[in-house]
Amino acid sequence: MVERFDPGRTGVRAGRVVGVLTALLAVASLVQSRGSYQQAVETIAALFGVDLGLSVTALFWANVTLAAIARYTLCYVVGSLVGVAYDWLDDDSLVPVAAMVAVVAVVDGALAGLDTLSPLYATAYFLAWLPYLPVFAWLWDPDAGDDRSGPRRLGESRDR
Repeated sequence: MVERFDPGRTGVRAGRVVGVLTALLAVASLVQSRGSYQQAVETIAALFGVDLGLSVTALFWANVTLAAIARYTLCYVVGSLVGVAYDWLDDDSLVPVAAMVAVVAVVDGALAGLDTLSPLYATAYFLAWLPYLPVFAWLWDPDAGDDRSGPRRLGESRDR
């Protein structure tokens, strides 16, 4: 099956790159704050009279794993939405992609900064979005036209 010309799929692939980078940042920030996390969980458990023992460590690593998966998924979805919005704008330049990614990078960096209370992590999350545009530009083929040789989308006629 031939792959279709689709900025949404291109956005997904570029979002995956950013997803891996931000997942690594999430793991790094959580591992750095491991002691305070374990203290907080043990304090809350003690308030309820529960002895967690080794399960605090298991809870921590489960949290790290889920955070990495969530970051990857978030970037995957946002990358796709940027590609779909770009397709909807029907503009051949990459300026709209750059503008959308810049907004997403600023918001993501600001939220990461608030979450970690670290300007270093805020900057790192912002910078993690920078590869999106070159990857998108490298993978996207504007000269492919509107090749609909793959599976049909809902609502397309069979004549294509």
